[in-house]
Amino acid sequence: MKYEFDWSILFTEPYSQMLVTGILITLLLFTLSSVASLLLGTAISILRISRIGFLHWLGTFYVRIFQSIPVLFWILFLYYVFPAILPFGLGAVLNNYYYYPIMAGVLGLTLDNASYVSDILRGGRLLIPQTQREAAIATGLTRVQQYIHVLLPQMFRVMLPPLGTRMVHNFKNTTLCMAIAAPELMWSTQQVESLTFKGVEAIIFATVFYFAFSILMASCIIILERYMKIDTASIIKPRT
Repeated sequence: MKYEFDWSILFTEPYSQMLVTGILITLLLFTLSSVASLLLGTAISILRISRIGFLHWLGTFYVRIFQSIPVLFWILFLYYVFPAILPFGLGAVLNNYYYYPIMAGVLGLTLDNASYVSDILRGGRLLIPQTQREAAIATGLTRVQQYIHVLLPQMFRVMLPPLGTRMVHNFKNTTLCMAIAAPELMWSTQQVESLTFKGVEAIIFATVFYFAFSILMASCIIILERYMKIDTASIIKPRT
């Protein structure tokens, strides 16, 4: 039986509103998890760089745990298992909270993405010559001031390309939140298909959006690289 396309589905209520809502929730999941994972990943990378044994072990343990288990597991764990182990009826409160699927999705994406951000920033720290820190110490900066004014700005600048790539990957991971019924774009696409049996049109719409937004992000990263005059070849050199 030949499939008959009906593109008007994309512009007909309530299906068009479902897809628009899916895009907005997808962008919300991506934005919140990217910002949170950048902050958490930065903190974890500092722990891993620390010369204090326990802090170094703690950061390394975090990375090993979250890189060894798929992100889908953490999303499902936070949505189904975490509320069940909370005491004093807190789990029931979470389960009844309308936006909890979004919260669980953001947290799962954040915890997973932060482990990779940590690896990237740690690599950036290893590329910074030791003389940079020695100069910071010579000027009387404290350890915190060294990171804020000297080390972290260079770590982010050096590792901008892989950080950007990682954030694109995090954007694509938002589709996994459909497993917990977070109303992101893929979940909305599935709903449109189940109601209209016109899944091809909805899937093509979602594919175009994911492709266009990923290309937009990659283009912004390239523009930033050129603006900041980042030359990866000249950056990657032995530490002195």
